[in-house]
Amino acid sequence: MNGILQRYFSALGRSFLPAVAVMSCYALLLSIGAVLKNPHFVSQFVLLQASGVQFFANVLTQTGLVIITYLPLIFCLSIAIGMSEKGKKETAAFAALIAYLCMLIFSGLTLRLSGMALKPDVTIDVQNMVALAQTLAMREAMQNTVLGIQTVDTGVLGGIIVGAMAASITRHNSERTLPLIFGFYQGRHLPPILAGLAGVLIGLVLPFIWPWVGGGLSWAASALTGAGIAGSFAFGFIEKLLLPTGLQHIWYSLVHYTPIGGTLEIQGQTYVGTKAITMAALATPDFTDNISHITRLWLGQGDTPGKVFGIPGALVGIYLAAKDRSKVKTVAISAAIAAMFAGVVEPFTFMYLFLAPPLFLLDCALQGLSFAVLDAFHVSYLGGSTVPEILFNGVLQGHKSTWIPIVLLGVVLFFVYLVTFKWYIENYNVMTPGREESAGSGEKLLSREEVARTLLQTLGGISNIKEVNNCMTRLRIQIHDASRVDEQGLKSIPDAAGVAHPASHEYQIIFGMRVSEYRQAVDSLIDTSKDAS
Repeated sequence: MNGILQRYFSALGRSFLPAVAVMSCYALLLSIGAVLKNPHFVSQFVLLQASGVQFFANVLTQTGLVIITYLPLIFCLSIAIGMSEKGKKETAAFAALIAYLCMLIFSGLTLRLSGMALKPDVTIDVQNMVALAQTLAMREAMQNTVLGIQTVDTGVLGGIIVGAMAASITRHNSERTLPLIFGFYQGRHLPPILAGLAGVLIGLVLPFIWPWVGGGLSWAASALTGAGIAGSFAFGFIEKLLLPTGLQHIWYSLVHYTPIGGTLEIQGQTYVGTKAITMAALATPDFTDNISHITRLWLGQGDTPGKVFGIPGALVGIYLAAKDRSKVKTVAISAAIAAMFAGVVEPFTFMYLFLAPPLFLLDCALQGLSFAVLDAFHVSYLGGSTVPEILFNGVLQGHKSTWIPIVLLGVVLFFVYLVTFKWYIENYNVMTPGREESAGSGEKLLSREEVARTLLQTLGGISNIKEVNNCMTRLRIQIHDASRVDEQGLKSIPDAAGVAHPASHEYQIIFGMRVSEYRQAVDSLIDTSKDAS
């Protein structure tokens, strides 16, 4: 049972990544637009005052806000695609769209027919366009106008539920046969139909149950907020602790995209979750409020000192502790770049995780400490956890984003990581890269195809492969028979930074930022084998 749940939540966590990647990209565009609209710079540089530049700035900021507005639908489709099998992803995405629209429409219909619908504020703007806005009563009753429909506001959580449901329906019904008279509706046509009907049923009952869900989320938010600095420490510690399982995406998404992360009204619009709030604050030129009560659980704030400064410090420690530094230089530089410029820490973590678990616990504790310290000093940082985001959302947004404590804490963590990692590795003779026994000369560099072939053989052959997926850094492989796997051989897969085994029938091989290239090589070998047979 635990294995089944582990595999399910591992797949769920993986399916978050496309939506998170979209958010990350558009957040950067929004950040650039916010800089160009920054009144502190516009007043000093004539070029920025040009109508063309300001139009371009508005385009950039609005791209980010569009993603926020339609975030539930984006997550719905991302979850449906990510949790579906190869060859069924398009069907699952279409089924998710149908189900989500049916849920919105029929929950809105139930609200109106039952007399539960609350009247929104209706205003006329300067272009004589009608604008609908939530009232406070609507927010408390979990009602909102979504895609032009006044309905139950399930937020991102509703999109996640519908996406997962659509994927499940597609997986179990895309090959189902029906009586001859209904033959047209079977196969790929059936999942969208069933998902739509499920969306109708959800919509009919949603107005009666979702306010209770909203109340539960509000209670959780109050409990987490009331935990103070200890709660901030626990959030950061648990987020890093979950990283080897791939479930950290679910953990921080609860804060980033739901009321647990807080709600805030900015220029008459209410935003939910730390991600939406920080992006909206960046997009508002005159916003200067300290929102440390929101950013205290903002992953972009708490893990930035560790990613941008601490991890490079640890990698310097690993480099200095190496006996053959030429073997660790390239991998250390690539891992540092991944952390500093892409916010990806798996290449670093799996470099030492299974060799020195206490170091990993130290890493978790230092991240929790980072959250706690920044919370104690009421830091309100709006940026993300990469060097470009510190520049755009911190330094160039200095009037609204307190970035200096981030850097100061980061400098301290750089030396803490460096000293502790170097000391532990040398004191306990940990075989991190560059400290292994020399294998002698004449080692052959393998191509990605050769690495993929070796990996498949180690996992028991192509016939033992059930499913292949990947996230940002890991190749995730589901197998049929665990007894056919060469556990020892997996530890020496060329080019791999490490291997995780979160469930009995799942292996995760960490290849870093080039994982998609190894995924293509594995898929190519599998497809070639199928064609040959």
